[in-house]
Amino acid sequence: MDNTDAYLLNFKGYYLIRSTANTDLLKNLEEFEVRHDDVFIITYPKSGTVWAQQILSLIYFEGHRNRTETVETLDRVPFLEHGVPKMEHQKRPSPRLFASHLPYYLAPKGLKNKKAKILYIYRNPKDVLISYFHFSNMMVMLEAPENIEYFMKKFLDGKGN
Repeated sequence: MDNTDAYLLNFKGYYLIRSTANTDLLKNLEEFEVRHDDVFIITYPKSGTVWAQQILSLIYFEGHRNRTETVETLDRVPFLEHGVPKMEHQKRPSPRLFASHLPYYLAPKGLKNKKAKILYIYRNPKDVLISYFHFSNMMVMLEAPENIEYFMKKFLDGKGN
């Protein structure tokens, strides 16, 4: 496993943003306890994850009534693989909402054999490529691609920053 890239971490064949990846959490994710009323938003990056996080959290927690709109989206619907500081996923009250960009083979075992709800969102890969390219140019934690051709090669290699 080559983990010399300054921006990306290769974890079991899947690339994550090095600065946000929590390797301790990832190593134990297979055993993560999934509850029957958990809801998982599963997407490829830049495919509408934040929109889905906001919509579902407003539906589940009636944000307009409970003032949850003052709580950050990542605190309402955290990424399963990122491990938000000071947040223990197992202690969150039900129903728990999660987002994830992880591939199926890295998902917790319980997600494969329990009755949790999964919302899978996909987007035209051409649109994802362009959105990811512009996102990478904007984010300091990601490598700024030289041009769209260079970025497309990395994207097709599974290293789309």
